[in-house]
Amino acid sequence: MALLLLLFFMLPLSISASGSGDAFIGVNIGLDISDIPGPTEIVALLKAQSIQHVRLYDADRALLRALAKTGIRVTVSVPNDQLLGIGQSNATAANWVTRNVIAHIPSTNITAICVGSEVLTTLPNAAPILVSAINFIHSALVAANLDQQIKVSSPHSSSIILDSFPPSQAFFNRTWNPVMVPMLKFLQSTGSYLMLNVYPYYDYQQANDAIPLDYALFRPLPPNKEAVDSNTLLHYTNVFDAVVDAAYFAMLDLNFTNIPIMVTESGWPSKGDSSEPDATVDNANTYNSNLIRHVLNNTGTPKHPGIAVSTYIYELYNEDLRSGPFSEKNWGLFYANGEPVYTLHLTGAGST
Repeated sequence: MALLLLLFFMLPLSISASGSGDAFIGVNIGLDISDIPGPTEIVALLKAQSIQHVRLYDADRALLRALAKTGIRVTVSVPNDQLLGIGQSNATAANWVTRNVIAHIPSTNITAICVGSEVLTTLPNAAPILVSAINFIHSALVAANLDQQIKVSSPHSSSIILDSFPPSQAFFNRTWNPVMVPMLKFLQSTGSYLMLNVYPYYDYQQANDAIPLDYALFRPLPPNKEAVDSNTLLHYTNVFDAVVDAAYFAMLDLNFTNIPIMVTESGWPSKGDSSEPDATVDNANTYNSNLIRHVLNNTGTPKHPGIAVSTYIYELYNEDLRSGPFSEKNWGLFYANGEPVYTLHLTGAGST
């Protein structure tokens, strides 16, 4: 099983894409785990699977040290509980960058900083200082002459997009315009990405049978089952593309047209409770296999064909300490002991 997974991640992970750099697949590393693997074990698994891009939910010192000299591209994060301090103080932000970024480079290949996570939907009281926090972190990178190699952004839940189908009618929740407009200006001026968490599993779950399971899982659909945007006449064969295009159109609604999108989280749970019958090993395997194939084939989306949408799979490990529905503990590709939860489907994974 481990060999098959290794072969999957050894597929070309950098495919040139006109307009937004190279397409890649990365993996999120959450560590809300009772029998937590050590930093050297985590890095050994990443190397064994040829995983070249990871996103951390903090800037764990021991893990960043273990990642040194591996060449693995690392995205670090300002946790939400540190956001208020950083957003209110340039000095606090500079100190965070010194301790969590400058202390580790160039040995550790840090390429991006996520400032908070889904702040508008999970920590709305911090929304007014989010753009300040992003700017203060970026200013510290400029001062250290690192702003060209390390991008700064903030991942958003796709739920901030309203009227997301048809995608051409989508717009960001107007409540957040005072945050989104200056943030998009920042992303545009610094050449950074709109970071978006895209979960077709939740879209499917909440749609009350309005979304076919095959459409959520990237399974082939007969032409009469494809979703068609009546304004653009673009055909959608999967939920993922429709959500990404909704984000492109939501940016267009605010007159931003040239900001690439990076999907910072996407995946499917392999196990759930009785209210989550579609959280199965087979569905998780199908979704993640098809997602990786879709990204690496450089398909793009109907609105922007051929434009890379690099994506981080959620997630490396099952996190057994996570609260909420049973599925919350079962999004991982691996168990904490390094054994794969399932063997990804490889057929045609490298073909176009």
